[in-house]
Amino acid sequence: MTLPEKLNPQQFQARADEQIERIRATAHELPLYGLANWTGSRMVSNWMVWNDVLEMAGLGFGAFPGSGPRIEVMVSKQDGANATLDRRREIRHELEPPRTEDIFNRIERELQAETPGEAVIAVEGEPQHFSVWQHAGGWIADTLCSGHRITLKAHGVDPASVELCRVHDIEPYLDGRRTFLADNGPSAA
Repeated sequence: MTLPEKLNPQQFQARADEQIERIRATAHELPLYGLANWTGSRMVSNWMVWNDVLEMAGLGFGAFPGSGPRIEVMVSKQDGANATLDRRREIRHELEPPRTEDIFNRIERELQAETPGEAVIAVEGEPQHFSVWQHAGGWIADTLCSGHRITLKAHGVDPASVELCRVHDIEPYLDGRRTFLADNGPSAA
């Protein structure tokens, strides 16, 4: 097995700049949502392009990484990847790594069988019903809205306090990503 080569700070910065340009170029392909009245840190989080088409766009708010309040708002096409199940699977696999196929299959059955709760969260001022799955330290929620799936992943934030609004300017989120990478990249060590 060949390990990937470690990037030096200049290579890392060049790669980060390329990613930011790709994000900027595709940001218009899905409606982006953020937290209304949020005054804390914000950045681009998950961003998935497949065959030159934006499949999922995520914006993060709060303490990444860290133990403080944080929420990630992801938008995907209605028939696209199920970001909700993927996020639930990630959390579950952190708690119980699926070291065998039997464990993986059991976890998958349990995730599929879980019945969500419900929360009403305003999207552009309109009440929207979200399915909510609680987990240790937080919750994950999703809904379909205007032909898109909105998925929320939160820690330390009450669903009742969340209000989503459209984001039309990606630049503050790109600035937040640059800051995050500068604080956590290879030159930060």
